Amino acid sequence: MANIMTPHKQLRMSRRKEWKRVKKLERIEIEKGIHYQKPKSYQKLKKYEQRKRRKLSQLHLNGNGSFHNHNRTIITIEKNFNFEEDIENIVKFTKDIDDYLSLSLNKSFSIDHKKIQNISIGGLLYLVGQISKITTAKFNDGKHHLKYNRRMGLSDDERIKYLFNEIGYWQYFGIKNPYRVMDTMKDTYFLSIETSQKSDFDLLNKIKSFINERVDFIKQDYGIEYQFDDAIKEAMGNSIEHAYHEDFSEVGKRKGKWWICGHYDKKRESLEIAFYDYGIGIRESINYNLGEEADKFFLDLFKEKIITSDADLIETAIEGDLAKYKRYKDYDRGKGFKRFKKFAKVSANNCELTIVSSKGWYKFCYNAQTETEKVKKKTLSSPIDGMLIKWVINLSERNEDG
Repeated sequence: MANIMTPHKQLRMSRRKEWKRVKKLERIEIEKGIHYQKPKSYQKLKKYEQRKRRKLSQLHLNGNGSFHNHNRTIITIEKNFNFEEDIENIVKFTKDIDDYLSLSLNKSFSIDHKKIQNISIGGLLYLVGQISKITTAKFNDGKHHLKYNRRMGLSDDERIKYLFNEIGYWQYFGIKNPYRVMDTMKDTYFLSIETSQKSDFDLLNKIKSFINERVDFIKQDYGIEYQFDDAIKEAMGNSIEHAYHEDFSEVGKRKGKWWICGHYDKKRESLEIAFYDYGIGIRESINYNLGEEADKFFLDLFKEKIITSDADLIETAIEGDLAKYKRYKDYDRGKGFKRFKKFAKVSANNCELTIVSSKGWYKFCYNAQTETEKVKKKTLSSPIDGMLIKWVINLSERNEDG
C-alpha cells in the first residue's frame, strides 16, 4: 500500500510494464528458436531498469526493520502479527511507524505485506489504527490516498487474503478488492472494521445484530445482553474520556478515535470482539488525571506490592481497585474496567479477556465448567500505542454439555 500515484510515478510504472512485456516476448521467441528483433526502446528501457535496481540495492535496513532511501520509506509487517506470543512484532511495527512520523513524513511510504503468514483480528485492528496515523498526518483531508501495490501485497495464502478482504481492511482504506478470493474459503464470519469518535449506540446495536445472527447466547439472556452493552459502552467511554485528555495533541491522531471489529469462527464456535484506540495508554492516563497526586499514588501501590509493572496496573483496574479518575469520581469511572471481566464471566462459557496498554499485557481466562480463573501477565520491551481490549467467547464447550 502506498500513497497516490503522481504523473511521474505513473511514467515509471508504464516503463516497468513495457520492460516486462519486452522481456517476456524475448524469452518466448528465444525458446521457440526464433531470432528476436529488439525494439528501438530496448536499450533505453534496459538502462532505466538497471538504474532502478541500483537504487533498490542502496536501500538500507535501519535498526527497527523499515527501509529508507532519499524519497521513500518501506515499513514491513512481520510474518506473525498478533497480541499473543508474537506481540513484540507489534511493538517493532509501532517503532517503525513512529520513526516515519518523526523523521521522514515528507517521504512517500509503502507498507510491505508480503511476509504475513499469521495475523489476528486484534493485530489487523492495530494495523489499521497505525496506518491511519500516517494518512491523517500526511493528508488530513479525510481521504486515504492509498493504492494496492502487488509487489508489497499479500502472498498467495488464500486464508490471509480472505481475512483481509472480509474484515474490510482494503475497503477501510478506499481500495477496491485487489484480488479474487476462493468461494471455498467462506466458512467464517466477520464484523467488518468500524470506527467512531463518540459513544455510538447505533454501532453497538450493529455489533449485537452481527452476533445474534450467528449465535444465540446474548439474545436468550437479558443479563448477558446487559453485561455486553455495559462492557462495550465502558470501552467507548474510556476512549473518549481518558485516552484523549483535553490537552491531547499528537501528530496523526484524531481526538476520541476508536475502532472495533469481530469474528465468529463457525468451525470452532468461537466469538471474538476486539476494541482499540490509539490514545495515551493507562499509565499516562492515570498520571494526567491524578496530577500532582500521581507520584504518591504510584509509590503507595509499589510499597504495598500491588503494582510493579503496567500489567499489574491493568490487573488492579480490572479488579476495580483503581480509583484513578478524580475528575470522574462521581460517575464510578475508576471501577469501569471491572465490567470487561464481568461480561467475560457472565456468558457462562469458557472465555478470555486480553488487555494491552503501555508496556503491560494482561490476560484473564475463565473455565466455565470448573468455574476457575487464571491470569497471565507480561511486560513488553517497549510500549504499544494506546489500548487494545479483546474478548474471546468459546461456545463449543457449552454446546457439548447441552
